[in-house]
Amino acid sequence: MIFSVVLIIVSICISFIGIIYVYLNRENYGTTVNTVLNICLYLFLGIVFFSLFILSADINLNEIVTLLFWKLSIIFWIISINMLSVIQIFIIKYKRITSIISILYPFVGGIIVSLTILSNSIDIFQASDNYYYYEFNNLILAIILVLYNISIFSFIWFNLINNLSKFRDKKSGRNLGILTFHFSFIILLYTLHLIVQNIVFRYMYYIIYLMGAIFVSYTIFKKPTLFIELTNRIFDFIIFHKSGILLYSYNFEKGKETDDSLLKGSILIGINHILANFIDRKDQLNLIKMKERDLIFEYDNTNEYAILLTTNHKNTFIIKAVQNFMLNFSKLNGEKLKNMKGLIDVSEFGNAKELITEFFAPYIIEQ
Repeated sequence: MIFSVVLIIVSICISFIGIIYVYLNRENYGTTVNTVLNICLYLFLGIVFFSLFILSADINLNEIVTLLFWKLSIIFWIISINMLSVIQIFIIKYKRITSIISILYPFVGGIIVSLTILSNSIDIFQASDNYYYYEFNNLILAIILVLYNISIFSFIWFNLINNLSKFRDKKSGRNLGILTFHFSFIILLYTLHLIVQNIVFRYMYYIIYLMGAIFVSYTIFKKPTLFIELTNRIFDFIIFHKSGILLYSYNFEKGKETDDSLLKGSILIGINHILANFIDRKDQLNLIKMKERDLIFEYDNTNEYAILLTTNHKNTFIIKAVQNFMLNFSKLNGEKLKNMKGLIDVSEFGNAKELITEFFAPYIIEQ
């Protein structure tokens, strides 16, 4: 009993720290949905499921209670791994959840939950090693549950491999691969335990899960922006004076500054029109939707300059980064901008590079 309590306390502590950290750094997760999902995964998998899973084997508790814990652990397991697959989608690429996730998984999960809560679906028995074990009376439930685990296992690997070449950051891709391996391994261990009910697989699950939880938390704490939508990119970052003069331009794909002779196509279309229309607006981040890109435009009325950023699509991290950049760029260059007249030396605004490196670090591709 003491060992079980210690494991539960460790998992709860890791999960609570993770929940608090995710909430405090919520702007680093790209979308509100992704933040909520990460918090819920810590709550459902790390606290609720893990506690129920451990307590369901403890013979110091009543059989009726432990059987209830076992059934509830199955339900929260289904919720948790479904949530895990959705989080991986958001980490790799923000998009509408595919039909297999939004329709099939909840439908199959609902069937599993319905069959699990039936009074005679699972039997409990105690073996000679002083642990409770469980046997599925309903063969359909056992088969569907195993197939559900296998489908999640297959999907997260397919999603990773299919998008691996599109990642902007190889290091983040490697870390996501490690995490995918870890989660797929605990899915495998849990499935094996369901089938053979061997205490070895149960203890292996305890150890592997806690080691993985510590690694995940350490990785996120060390670099909270590590998993911001790995296939999303920023293309160009341009700073214009209200007169239309290019003050600074940075190309994220090439990882270097550019000049006006290299800017062409959709980047320059309508710049003067945009400046004319937004010159009187204050404290408003504006979005211009194009077929395959989002153009984020922000104008500083006080210092009379504008920022134009192009990306696959906006997210909360990019919005926050633009706002922080403008705040600091205005502090550094406010006097220069207000006194601009005659011949302008745009090299004076080269300090923008340092601010880009500071606030847009996850999107800077190492050459």
